[in-house]
Amino acid sequence: MVAVLFRSLRLASTLLLLAMAPRPTAEAKTPSTSSGKITSTSVKDNSGSQERTGSVGSGSYDNSVGDREVGVKHILHFSDVHLNISESLDANESAEIPIHYGYDAPISLLTSALEYAQQILINPDFFLYTGDHAVHGDLSDEYLAEAVKINVATMAKYFSGSGNGTLNATAILGDSDTKNYTMNVTDPTTEENPTIEVVSSAWNDSLTTSNLKDLNTRGYLSYKLDENLLLLTLNTVPYSPKHTPDTSNETDPFAQFAWLNATLSGLRNGGKYAYIAGHIPPIIDAQDGSPMWEAPYIVEYKKIVTQYADVIKAQIFGHTHSVEFRLPLSSDMETQDPDQVIAVDDDEQSSQLVPLFMSAAISPIFYNNPAFMVWDFDASTYELLDFAVYGTNISSDNSSDLDWQLLFKASSAYNVRSLSWSELNRFIVDAATDSTLVQCW
Repeated sequence: MVAVLFRSLRLASTLLLLAMAPRPTAEAKTPSTSSGKITSTSVKDNSGSQERTGSVGSGSYDNSVGDREVGVKHILHFSDVHLNISESLDANESAEIPIHYGYDAPISLLTSALEYAQQILINPDFFLYTGDHAVHGDLSDEYLAEAVKINVATMAKYFSGSGNGTLNATAILGDSDTKNYTMNVTDPTTEENPTIEVVSSAWNDSLTTSNLKDLNTRGYLSYKLDENLLLLTLNTVPYSPKHTPDTSNETDPFAQFAWLNATLSGLRNGGKYAYIAGHIPPIIDAQDGSPMWEAPYIVEYKKIVTQYADVIKAQIFGHTHSVEFRLPLSSDMETQDPDQVIAVDDDEQSSQLVPLFMSAAISPIFYNNPAFMVWDFDASTYELLDFAVYGTNISSDNSSDLDWQLLFKASSAYNVRSLSWSELNRFIVDAATDSTLVQCW
C-alpha cells in the first residue's frame, strides 16, 4: 500500500476558478509553430486535488487588498506562467502571440497580470513564484534558457527588491524548467549541476553569490524574510515518478532532506520559523490516485514536517494549476477508515500540523482562468491568516481584453477565521454536509 502524506476525503471535487471546460487529457506534444510563433498544445499534467482536501469557492468581493492592517503582511504569489515566446526568440513576434484557453501564457498575459497586481498591492512584503517558467513542450536549451530569463526579468521589473523593498523569491525550479522532468542528480558539495546551469543565469542579478552557487549545485535555497523567518525553497523535480534518469533508489537526492532537517533544527534552537515553498507538491493526484512524489520521499518529507510542526508556518506549492489545500493527519489518524476521518474535528495531534497549499496558475492551458494569489500572514506569529485569488476570463473575440478581478477570499468563501489546521478542518467537516461551501458560484 502506498504511504501517503494526506488522507483522502470523499468530497465533491470542484475546480472553482471559473473554468470554461474540463481539463484536457491529451499527452504532451512538441510545441508547434504558427506564423513564426511557437505555441503550446494542451497537455496532461499529473496533478490534482482532494485527499483530506479543500476546493475553493468564488464570490463577489472588492477588487483590492484593502488598507494594510496593523500587524498583517502580504505575499504576492504567482505560479506556473509557462511563458510562451517566439520560436525565433524575437521579442516582437513573442508580443504578437494571442491569449487563448488551452495554450500556455504569452508575455502579454503575464504583463497584464503583473500590472493588475501592482494596482491592488504595489509593495507586497515579498513576491513568491513557485516554478514552471517555460512553456510545455520539447524545448532546446537555448529556448528554455531564454524563456526562464524573460519570465524572471519580467516579474522583477514589476516586483524587485532593488526597486521597492519587496523581496523577490523566484528561483524555484519546476518540471517544465528542465527537459521533460530530466535532471541528473549530482553531488551538491563538489560539482555544479548541468541541468540547472542551463537556466540559472536568469538569477545572476537577483541572487547573492552564495545563493547563486547553491542554486547551481543543488537547486534549493534559503531566503531571509526577516530576523525570525526564513523561506526554504525545495528542488522537487527529483522526487517525481516522472523524473529521468530514474534515481528513485537514492534515499536523499542532492542531500536535500538532510539540509531541510538541519536547517529546521537550527531554526528551532534559535527560536525562529520557516515557510517551505516548492513546485511539485508531495500529494496524491485526485484524478488517477497516483503520487506526485515517489512514495518513500513523501514518507520522509512527512516525517520532517511533522517533527518540526512548531517551526514550519506554511507550505506552499504550485504545479496543480488550481487552488487546493491538504490537511496532514497524525499517524494515528492515518490508520482510520477515510469515511470515519471526515467526522473527526478535534484531533489534537493532527491540529498541530501545518496545512499544505497549492496555487492557481497564470497559464490557461487546462482551460482554467489565469489567476494569482495574495496571502495575508501575521507579522508576529507568521501564521497564514487568509488568501485572495484574483483572475480573469479570456474573451473569445478579443484575447487582449482581460478583466482581472477578485474571485474569492478564503475567509469569506470558507467562512474561516484563519488558515490553521483547525479552521480548515472545520470547513471540511461542514462542507461534507453543505455542498454550497464547495460550489459557491
